[in-house]
Amino acid sequence: MENIRKKIGIIGDSILKGVIFDELIGKYRFLKDSAANLFGSSNQVEINNQAAFGCTTAKAMEKLPRVLEDESDIVLLELGGNDCDYNWDAVCEKPYAEHLPNTPYAEFKKNVREIIERVLNSGKRPVIMTLPPIDSDRYFNWIVGADHGRAARLMEFLGDKSRIYRHQELYASALENIAASYNLATVPVRETLLAIPKYSDYMCVDGIHLNERGQEKIKQICDQRYREYLNTL
Repeated sequence: MENIRKKIGIIGDSILKGVIFDELIGKYRFLKDSAANLFGSSNQVEINNQAAFGCTTAKAMEKLPRVLEDESDIVLLELGGNDCDYNWDAVCEKPYAEHLPNTPYAEFKKNVREIIERVLNSGKRPVIMTLPPIDSDRYFNWIVGADHGRAARLMEFLGDKSRIYRHQELYASALENIAASYNLATVPVRETLLAIPKYSDYMCVDGIHLNERGQEKIKQICDQRYREYLNTL
């Protein structure tokens, strides 16, 4: 039982890596007091954090051995945000051409299931963190900057800004449905943030990364879920 409580592996992207956009310096940086770091220290749990900026499900499969071969009992999976994203430069250059997400929807679902199966077959327990919601307006403005022509071309592709949110919601729902089909525990970040009247207060100016308040919120949700898990032992 001590081993169960000692170590948790993480496969994810920049959210659980603790990346924020620092407006004071005008660039991304790693937050020392990230959700993963705060959770590990306050719960006396060693974290094998293999989350990485830009990680998709395909890249996650390459990283899996790094957590499947360690002593952790739990593998926290935080994926989907980069899979559903587009090459926005290509979209803005040719808005009427066909553009696919980084990971097409059907491939995303297949990859998630394969990752879960590999974790289960290793004897470890997969836990799914749900996707934080996107702020469509902020992300749209982030993509186009002050370029009005780029904004117009992007709108030709999107039709309306809310399509950014709806597209991510498609992947978020798939992730939750797959978790339910395996009866997996989840860390309900999306549900918790959407219940906040102004969840954008927890997000960076880019509309996709969580700020320091958002990272603290993730830590609180993880704390609660971990306590529930320990009570089942």
